Amino acid sequence: MRSRMGVLAAAGLGLCLTSCTQVTKTLKAANLGGDVDRVVAATEKVQSCDKLKVAPAIQEEYALGSALAIHWAQQGGGLMLTGTAEQGLNTYVNTVGRNLAMQSPRPELRWTFGVLKDERHFNALSAPAGYVFVTRGLLQGVDNEAQLAGVLAHEIAHVVLKHALNQYVSVKVSTCKGAAVAGAVVSTVASKVVGASRLDGRLDLDSDTELMGKMVEGTVEAFGKGNRRDEELAADALAVELMLSAGYDPGEYSRLLGQTSGGGGLMENHPSKEDRQKQISELVQARKEATDPLARLDVASLQRPALPAAFAIVGPGKKPTGVAKDAK
Repeated sequence: MRSRMGVLAAAGLGLCLTSCTQVTKTLKAANLGGDVDRVVAATEKVQSCDKLKVAPAIQEEYALGSALAIHWAQQGGGLMLTGTAEQGLNTYVNTVGRNLAMQSPRPELRWTFGVLKDERHFNALSAPAGYVFVTRGLLQGVDNEAQLAGVLAHEIAHVVLKHALNQYVSVKVSTCKGAAVAGAVVSTVASKVVGASRLDGRLDLDSDTELMGKMVEGTVEAFGKGNRRDEELAADALAVELMLSAGYDPGEYSRLLGQTSGGGGLMENHPSKEDRQKQISELVQARKEATDPLARLDVASLQRPALPAAFAIVGPGKKPTGVAKDAK
């Protein structure tokens, strides 16, 4: 019986990928007994999990973002905030980052930028609600402020485009569907996610540390699979717009990408650096040729500011060995 139920449940879940409503009607019409009734109930619960596919409330976003930010800081060896020199560097990175963020469609977020102590990796990471980090190793490979601005703008774009939040929503949906198929034998966390599917689809992470931990764990695991190619290119496209709005030369960001070795990034599904550079060039060229005088780009006005004296604390520069790995 247990084996039969498992096969039926698996079949029901598989068919639900195309049409849970049709599966339910078909099984009910077949009148095959109690086993099928239980499978029908499971398929209906699976279908209800789609109610979780809603944008998280801002409180939920801040809770998730702050927890992920703590995780990235721990993974990166902590923040460079010790002493006057490190604090000066942190202030500078925040000034550049917030200037770019104010050009974005989400200037109201409490944007926070930080430098991780990690010298081994050429990385930048972001989390929902406006948290952006760069590693010390990345800063060692930057030649001017425009290049730094390009990296920060790319991470800001991931936050604005809600790429990490989309991964988080997918985690909620998959957790709910797994619980629906498992039936009564589910964890407390899974049952809470299922409960949310019957309401507005949102979770109160702040009030439940266990729930918070599991959702962050799932999102980090999803992050390990990387962004899709189209998401990376979309982040670059918005980054170009933010840089232009702030007066920076996107060509410097392209040059930084060109200096990296290997493929387009540390994630296999990142687009190649050549594809990214091509898109940047095409976007800038389109602005140069715009028929609207207000949209037309004056290349001569673009800036490539030198790095400040505070930057000396990051140490000697070295050739980048990868492209920013994002927490989208």
